[in-house]
Amino acid sequence: MPVNYRYDENIVIVEPVGEYSTEELRTVVLNALADANCPASCRLLINIGGSHIIYSRSNSEINIMSRFLASHSKHFNDRIALVASDDAQFGILRMGAIVADEKGIQSGIFRSFDDAKKWLLSLE
Repeated sequence: MPVNYRYDENIVIVEPVGEYSTEELRTVVLNALADANCPASCRLLINIGGSHIIYSRSNSEINIMSRFLASHSKHFNDRIALVASDDAQFGILRMGAIVADEKGIQSGIFRSFDDAKKWLLSLE
């Protein structure tokens, strides 16, 4: 499966690699949040730096994914960090973050995994 998840401290880390469907990404997010090993009071970090499939996603797909995340935001305490590896990914994620922000999610977009993690951990 090209979308994996893991835990680091109280952060759920989802890392899509290569090509994946939005349905696959949604399924992995739900599985990660439902996993018995999921930390209590967790935050969500999605690192898309290892995949360029987001370039082919439509605005509608980006908005649908943002609304999906917003609908499950209580499971990750309304806090999400997104990691992009280049300007194009950053801009696409920013569009999605606007939708998430409108739904009450605290979101941040970063170029560095470490910066994203640090930001999430500072939101105690």
